[in-house]
Amino acid sequence: MPPSGLRLYNSLTRQVEPFVPQVPGEVRMYVCGVTVYDDCHLGHARSQMVFDTLHRLFRETGHIVRYVRNITDIDDKIIKKAREASRPISEITGRYIDSFHRDMARLGILSPMAEPRATEFLAGMISLIERLLSVGAAYAAGGDVYFRVRKFPGYGELSHQVLEDLMSGARIEPGEEKEDPLDFVLWKGAKEGEPSYPSPFGAGRPGWHIECSAMSLHYLGPTLDLHGGGLDLLFPHHENERAQSEAATGATFARTWVHNGFVTTRETKMSKSLGNTLQIRSFFEDSPYPEEVTREWLRYFFLSTHYRSPVDFTDQALASAKLALDGLYQCRTLLPAEDEGEGEDDRSTFRADFMDALSSDLDTPVALSVLHEAKSRINPWLAGGRKGASPVDPREVRALFDLAGRTMGILLAPPSRWVSGLREAGAPPVPEISETEIVRLVALREEARKKRDFREADVIRDRLKESGIVLEDQPGGPPRIRRI
Repeated sequence: MPPSGLRLYNSLTRQVEPFVPQVPGEVRMYVCGVTVYDDCHLGHARSQMVFDTLHRLFRETGHIVRYVRNITDIDDKIIKKAREASRPISEITGRYIDSFHRDMARLGILSPMAEPRATEFLAGMISLIERLLSVGAAYAAGGDVYFRVRKFPGYGELSHQVLEDLMSGARIEPGEEKEDPLDFVLWKGAKEGEPSYPSPFGAGRPGWHIECSAMSLHYLGPTLDLHGGGLDLLFPHHENERAQSEAATGATFARTWVHNGFVTTRETKMSKSLGNTLQIRSFFEDSPYPEEVTREWLRYFFLSTHYRSPVDFTDQALASAKLALDGLYQCRTLLPAEDEGEGEDDRSTFRADFMDALSSDLDTPVALSVLHEAKSRINPWLAGGRKGASPVDPREVRALFDLAGRTMGILLAPPSRWVSGLREAGAPPVPEISETEIVRLVALREEARKKRDFREADVIRDRLKESGIVLEDQPGGPPRIRRI
């Protein structure tokens, strides 16, 4: 069933509003993908994680999700890259499409329903431009085709700007034959040394903005339930998409616009021009942890900040995220099996609180706090060797952690394989030990410590260490389990 009272911040209205799809039980969602001229960076990672979490939430609540994410494989930056490398454009785009897909797999991003490429949708773009020409919203000039911004009365509403302010920074570049500096290109006339394609308005290639309108119209119809992307796309890309789409169809282009905040370093936006970006590939390759750990570490880090806020990428913040996630895995490792235990007078509402947080403008920090509340309530019982009735049903805690896996993409790794320490270079292999045996020995050690039989506790600790498991005692909770 749908999420209870799902509300999302709509960039168009600047309000948190009820999210109600056009067709009950179905969500039509379009998210801008990448321009494939380089490896993806952590700004891309954050955006993809935000919309992956929305995608997962819709699926968890029983929706059919018609999710489309495009790939821009013809663009000025791609042409420039190919020239610099003296390689064919297809080789450049093929390389970075493969790189993008590897990065999405590393991050655990669910695949969209469709992932169209711009070069595959030229006919649709040409048809859309023809429609805009026929209604007078576009015009041909000097081999190019432009959109008449002033013919669309709502231009600027999405990015909350007025035409007069936009005019102050607008200009006509050499070689352009615009009627108005605000007009933007729909089709670029052919230039020597650049790829071009035939069209009724002459050989050339599409502008950047028109591709998303053509692709979304093809797959999802004239009106989207949700259009998403990074805040940097709000203007001019999304503003132009909205204008040209609504001018062509006469229908509302997107009912809800969702934009995620920037990733910063020392409170400065990550930017290739500033040279302060970090590639997803590099982050995984430089991580001291296995890939499955690094994936969830990065996901937890980004989800611990609300998606609309900027997130500062620092070593201290990363370390805090890893420590917090370690604590959840520690709890999950010590939980009894799924069919064991009941709580004593358990009136917890973990699942409801968790889903309410996600339904409140995707408030992932609050949802994570629900996980930690559950951990805090059950930890004393786990530390005591699981004696007596638990203050909360351990089955409910386990179900909550499983829910976090399905909606947030965390707590999915087998607890016995979660690595919270580093393996020393050249260390000899250690004998395997099962998750069940770890739990059993930790409980026996806690029981021995309660009886003040420290000799027996040390024997058990040494037995675990022989299998690569180090126990680090902590006040007020179960020991931290660290693999070596």
